[in-house]
Amino acid sequence: MGTTTLTYTAHDEERYHPEDPRPNDVRSAFERDRSRIIHSAAFRRLQGKTQVFTAGEGDFFRTRLTHSLEVAQIAKGLALKLEADTDLVESIALVHDIGHPPFGHAGENELKRLLKRYGGFEANAQNLRILTQLENKSNSYYGLNLTRAVIDGQLKYKNAFTPEAKKFIYREDLPLVDWASREAQSAFGLGNECKSFECEIMDWADEIAYAVHDLEDSIHARYIDAFSFNDNNPRTVRAIHAAFKSREVFQVCNSIHDVFQIYEGLRRVLLNGNPGLSPNNSTHDARRSKSSRKQLTGSLIHRYIQASRAVERRIAVSDPISNRYQHAVHVEEECKVEVKIINELIREFVLFSPQVRTLEEKGKHIIRSIFLKFMRHDNARHLLPDDWKGYIEDGCSQEKRARVVCDYICGMTDDYAQKTYARLFLPNQGSIYDVF
Repeated sequence: MGTTTLTYTAHDEERYHPEDPRPNDVRSAFERDRSRIIHSAAFRRLQGKTQVFTAGEGDFFRTRLTHSLEVAQIAKGLALKLEADTDLVESIALVHDIGHPPFGHAGENELKRLLKRYGGFEANAQNLRILTQLENKSNSYYGLNLTRAVIDGQLKYKNAFTPEAKKFIYREDLPLVDWASREAQSAFGLGNECKSFECEIMDWADEIAYAVHDLEDSIHARYIDAFSFNDNNPRTVRAIHAAFKSREVFQVCNSIHDVFQIYEGLRRVLLNGNPGLSPNNSTHDARRSKSSRKQLTGSLIHRYIQASRAVERRIAVSDPISNRYQHAVHVEEECKVEVKIINELIREFVLFSPQVRTLEEKGKHIIRSIFLKFMRHDNARHLLPDDWKGYIEDGCSQEKRARVVCDYICGMTDDYAQKTYARLFLPNQGSIYDVF
């Protein structure tokens, strides 16, 4: 096992479908999970999916794949500090975005809108479907057949879909949630809102990566510069006020003045020694700007890892079936506020920019057009690749069809979605020799 002082049990390592490891395989159960994830088609497809800046815009910007790898690396650092199993935490981090559709959050939001009347769409719920049903590893079962601890570790939400819910699991997948977490949770008297210790580690690593690396990409793309941190910039002020309105910050800060105080400390950290941002920099030194950006991201990641510690839940359990709910991750409140401020600055200066907004609208249009075409076409299954045809039977319900179409779209890269759209709707596009 990876470096740990926590004890993991046979219950944690159990798989939904019993199987024996290969002879002489010296890897732990969690190491085998990590291998299955890395070698899966769904994981490879993340290289062609947008993170913030459109995939293919340049070789510098993060994709869903590089983001997932960076989250896994940060999560490993957290696991070492908090004494969790590093192989387990890495595996959970690698799959945390595997259910995301093409075109980033724009694609996710469009599918949420389209699926609201058909059982809903949620990226974390889609993770579970991919890992347990849609990926192919064996003729004996569906999915990757990962351990209970990995499946539970990516379950940030465990409640069933309702039209009012923002975060949920698909109703048809609730038996898997029961298998993964209910027994361990009930031993500690915990409810649906509770995450496993390893899930909390992954979640904080994801928050760190989103804020720090999206900030680096935004500085590199010159969407964010020194003026973005000027108190007289109305967009900066708007971002700080938006951060204050969030639940996470409002629970920490009593007034907007408190938020501005934390922002001022963060501002000094960001501008200090960064020639790409500093307003006092008279000459542009490209090499120094690159190295200073890396030093900045490294110092911020280190800061936010060091701001976390493991705390024991105040629940006495004798001989629990699993220890994965015995601890929680506590993060210093000021650092949580800093991360939220960075996210709101990125939202204001990048995600709300016309350059990004117009591309997002195009992505939503592509997803919407493909979805509606497959939903309305009388013989939709004949438009699908051979390995998808069997999922839509004659006379199946609209909800079943919508789920299959959603699964198909979520498996697309940005490029594949654009090519599918071109084949369906654009003249002089597509060929009988195209490979599906």
